[in-house]
Amino acid sequence: MTEPHQSPSVSDIPDIPDIAVIDNAKPAMTMTVEHILLLPELCYASKNPKPGSTLTIKYDAGEKLLELFSLDKHINAYIGHPIVRDMEFFTQTIAQSCADKLQQSVTVVAELDYNMIAQRQRITVLAVPEQ
Repeated sequence: MTEPHQSPSVSDIPDIPDIAVIDNAKPAMTMTVEHILLLPELCYASKNPKPGSTLTIKYDAGEKLLELFSLDKHINAYIGHPIVRDMEFFTQTIAQSCADKLQQSVTVVAELDYNMIAQRQRITVLAVPEQ
């Protein structure tokens, strides 16, 4: 019997800049935030995901909000990354990073279009803080 594959934790993945947060100016107000990111080509070999693929990060606003510019830098750091290579792990990793940073549950949805195959893919991940 083989052991289940253990993926590295978010904190074990090298060369990825941290996601920053900003203060929510009105945390007492009910607000849902959705960041809809246009994904870059992450794999040099396959040129995937194709242009138009998105990653949506959704959470109920609390004391903190994800900071936009650091979020872009964080996503772009995965271009050609040697550890985070498949889109399922990528989506899980982003979801966990956001949940840990905000200290609350986060839903991340990847809407992906691929080269070399006649498929699209939707990946939905619900992450809760680990740290």
